[in-house]
Amino acid sequence: MRFMIMVKATKDSEGRSPARPKLLEEMGRFNEELVKAGVMLAGEGLQSSSKGARVRFSGTKRTVIDGPLPEHE
Repeated sequence: MRFMIMVKATKDSEGRSPARPKLLEEMGRFNEELVKAGVMLAGEGLQSSSKGARVRFSGTKRTVIDGPLPEHE
């Protein structure tokens, strides 16, 4: 069984504010435990949602919208 752990983005995380040192330490210890248990396959982070795209499906029509928010029409 595989799991993906995600943390919901906030204004701070999207604005690239530095993470709190204690949070990084706790996350590092947790990741080390997963590696030692042989269950962690990868641990790289995701890009900011501003670098993403949203795909909207409507019947056979596909619309790609840059970034996390809809473009103004």
